[in-house]
Amino acid sequence: MWIGAVGWLRYRRGVNETIASLLMAYIAIALMNHLVEGPLRDPASLNKPSTAPLDAAFRIGDLPFFPVHWGLAAGVVACVIAFVLIDRTVWGFSARIAGGNVRAAEVQGLPVGRLIVGFTALGGAFAGLAGMFEVTAVLGSANGSLVAGYGYTGILIAFVARHNPLAIIPVAVLLAGFEASSGLIQRRMGLPDATVLVLEGIVLVAILASETLYGRFKIFAPERWSRT
Repeated sequence: MWIGAVGWLRYRRGVNETIASLLMAYIAIALMNHLVEGPLRDPASLNKPSTAPLDAAFRIGDLPFFPVHWGLAAGVVACVIAFVLIDRTVWGFSARIAGGNVRAAEVQGLPVGRLIVGFTALGGAFAGLAGMFEVTAVLGSANGSLVAGYGYTGILIAFVARHNPLAIIPVAVLLAGFEASSGLIQRRMGLPDATVLVLEGIVLVAILASETLYGRFKIFAPERWSRT
């Protein structure tokens, strides 16, 4: 429902959904910190405020024969479901029209408001699912460590994957490798761990530049290479 409000802002007020989701995330983080440090705080958590730890019966374990929790499998399945929904169903086709040109979708009689709000709410549900795995499989309780900036990396992944749900899987693995290498870069090469952020920024700038330059010059238009 929280991210579904982003879709409502896009439909009713024309607010860019990327900017709106970032701002809504800041509000959500502030609310979470208030709850963790206030009403939901475990009295036993002295140095690092957190909620009461989950019982072992509610924790999620690792995949069979693979030392990674079930969140990985859930993420892959979610990408496959998203691909089928967006590329192989009438709802997905209608949503692509509504996302590309609201006026054209309205002329065709599509329920633009429900499509935009519904699909943004679905994206928020996937994000909530990821948060659930982070708490139940990794941290064991809700605390400030949940705010790890995964959403910003997710925006970069979406751009690099060109909004293809199946391409998200290898791109996410690649950028996860970037994130995991920050400590190694600091220890082995003597560089600050922020080097990874710089690298990710370069990737994002390269993607944005490719969108601008593609087709404007012959060297950036492969379909024109064979022409004389």
